[in-house]
Amino acid sequence: MSNALFGGSELDALLTGDTVFDGVFEALRRIWGDPDAIGDRKLAHSEYKTRLLERELSKLYPPLYDELIASTGDHPLTKIEDGAGVIMDALSLREGFRLEQELAEEYDWEVSLSWAPIERLPSETQFITREWFDAHSPSAVSRDDFRFIGDMEVPKLPGTSPEYVWTRHPDQRLEGALKGNYSNEEVEDIYEDVKDLLTDIIHQSVHDEFLVTSDHGYVNHLGNSPYSLTDEQEEALSTKFSGRFTEVGNGQAYRLLEDDDIIKRVQDHYVVRGHYKWTKRGATKKIMHGGCSLPECMTPVLRIDTNATGGA
Repeated sequence: MSNALFGGSELDALLTGDTVFDGVFEALRRIWGDPDAIGDRKLAHSEYKTRLLERELSKLYPPLYDELIASTGDHPLTKIEDGAGVIMDALSLREGFRLEQELAEEYDWEVSLSWAPIERLPSETQFITREWFDAHSPSAVSRDDFRFIGDMEVPKLPGTSPEYVWTRHPDQRLEGALKGNYSNEEVEDIYEDVKDLLTDIIHQSVHDEFLVTSDHGYVNHLGNSPYSLTDEQEEALSTKFSGRFTEVGNGQAYRLLEDDDIIKRVQDHYVVRGHYKWTKRGATKKIMHGGCSLPECMTPVLRIDTNATGGA
């Protein structure tokens, strides 16, 4: 594996951490801890290094995906007893590393970042919402301690302890980012808007302790990739998958993809492993979720205390 993917501290975490994913977290920090990593000049390179890291790890450590799937559930959001839990739809560790740095620098807050596996697969909002709030979507949740924010305006928050806030951003804009003729700069703009939305929520909340996380992350197919498919594999994917997951079915195409370690079965669904992509007609999305990859399944867990050092 390229030395550029990790240094001594990341290697130590990979070898001695409680799980291999603690080392993965530090290796991802090495990539995305650079404040310019999501900027237009470095984004494609940062995404390539993320794909390369996962590709090489899956070769060196074959149980990677089995252990990732086994680790799902028991998300820390489900354990908060007071304060506020903020779920920002599709927020990934990419944004998490930068938020950790900038919120601590710009405000007199105590900010720390860790990670947690998603609640379940597929890495899609509808499945996570059912687990956490027994509803088919965040906008359908009807609870006194819950508020859904569909745009950039923050409504009156519940004021309960705990309270839960679910924002449609950044996923709402990521769905269209880099599609067709969109420019790379939009990803940077999305991040800035998400940071503004989060700080507005924090300032309007009655609480001073926040757990900020997401239901899932995403893959970004921008630029080159170390993942490749044969014509037969690509045909099988394009025939059976419209996105990164599908319900279990019968047929040679599924058997081929499963035998070649391109998809995995998780209960009643097949999910695409890693960062495989296939050609479809039209303006194909580059940013997607629903599958089983490290950026999709390792969610950021930001803990923010606005009163730890006197507040802002």
